[in-house]
Amino acid sequence: MSDAEEEDYAGEASTTQGDGNLEVMVKNMVRLALACEYSRTPIRRGDITNKVLGATGGRQFKAVFAEAQIQLRGTFGMEMTELPMKEKVTLAQRRAAQKSQTTQKSSATWILTSVLPERFRQPEILPPSQTPTLELESQYTGLYTFVVSLIYLNGGMLPDGKMERYLKRVNVEEAAAQNSVNILNSGGDKTEKLLKRMEKDGYVIKVRDNSTGEEVVEWTVGPRGKTEVGDSGVRGMVNQVYGEVEDPAELARALERSLGANEAPKRREEQAAQSQKKGRRRRTQMRGEGDSSGGSSDSD
Repeated sequence: MSDAEEEDYAGEASTTQGDGNLEVMVKNMVRLALACEYSRTPIRRGDITNKVLGATGGRQFKAVFAEAQIQLRGTFGMEMTELPMKEKVTLAQRRAAQKSQTTQKSSATWILTSVLPERFRQPEILPPSQTPTLELESQYTGLYTFVVSLIYLNGGMLPDGKMERYLKRVNVEEAAAQNSVNILNSGGDKTEKLLKRMEKDGYVIKVRDNSTGEEVVEWTVGPRGKTEVGDSGVRGMVNQVYGEVEDPAELARALERSLGANEAPKRREEQAAQSQKKGRRRRTQMRGEGDSSGGSSDSD
């Protein structure tokens, strides 16, 4: 968000703090949501508190949020959808989460998603943004949908080397060079810059894991990618790419098998947690056996 927008929100927030006007808070909430979505910035609870509710309006969050949702749905055909929390995919992340005393139940961040019926979600009705241009924004939408689909269809985790090979195979370098990534500093690897932009926007996450002694780099789907693209977006892209096939049922089965593999990281996480619990139980039993044997020798 620009400095001018920051000052604008700060000025209106001070007015809101003074009179506690719910209507003004709701208007500011809607404006904040639209401005964040325009720049693909998540709507954070902290920003809502600072820029909309003010120091004395914290208790009105639920009322302001609910009314803003009504206005967003009725006027803009959109609503605020909470983003999922980032998954703990590496061993270090899982250990840190287990050691943490507090359990975070929600991400407290939102993005705008369409509530229009499926038949109205067509490019002719909902075209991409015209900033910087309609063509570049259309390209970027196709590129991040393609990358997110690659990760989903590879079980939810895609090694960096495989990602690079896939992107070279479809000549993404040329599209990346033409895309709005050129707004960044010129030169360097355009594909790498494009992936960094997708990572910044929350479509993908680059995961580095050193737990085995060697660095393993993989890509997983980010919170915005899960919410904005998700399984339905992957199915839509696959069906568009394949078009009419001789055996649609077989394609559907193959697609479901690939998407079902996305549960593998969750299963690995659950298995790791279970193995750690078993390890703790074994250590406890061993200590108990040691104490009992020590007690019996003392009695002798």
